[in-house]
Amino acid sequence: MKFNKSYIFCSEKLISQLDEVKEIFKVISRIDWCPGELEAVSGKNKTIYHQEAYNRLFEIEFARIGGWDPQPVLLHDPKLKGDFIKNQVFVEIQFGNSATLFRDYYKFHMGLVKKLLSLAVLITPTNPSLFFPKRNKNSIGNMANYDYALKHFMELTIPVPILLIGLLPEN
Repeated sequence: MKFNKSYIFCSEKLISQLDEVKEIFKVISRIDWCPGELEAVSGKNKTIYHQEAYNRLFEIEFARIGGWDPQPVLLHDPKLKGDFIKNQVFVEIQFGNSATLFRDYYKFHMGLVKKLLSLAVLITPTNPSLFFPKRNKNSIGNMANYDYALKHFMELTIPVPILLIGLLPEN
């Protein structure tokens, strides 16, 4: 799948050279965007669709590369966990509503303050309506997206180094 990227409070020149970032780009390139109803098989051998299916494909590809810890816990009370971490590069894949982006930013900030991460990576669709063209518009109308995250993360006054990746509806 193709993607856009923005570097927030960090340098593209430095960040793009990290092996972990190169691996993230490789993971995304191995996942095909599906204009129809994407389906996958969960770890419990159940058929899953749409966002769950994409999350499962990311899980499979990160495991294939190796070294990425799934579901890392940043804080136990309140419980804050992400999707993947490797060498302090913390990845969050977000297909939830736009409000979840601020919870993710809180996770990023707490992880940075507690020295559990050095770089936060947020992966989200660029345009949910185009990314999920077969979905009911009401179910994705307020979905987190690249432009929304970029606008609001750049305005926040607590600088956290973030690589923002927007999934494009094309291969």
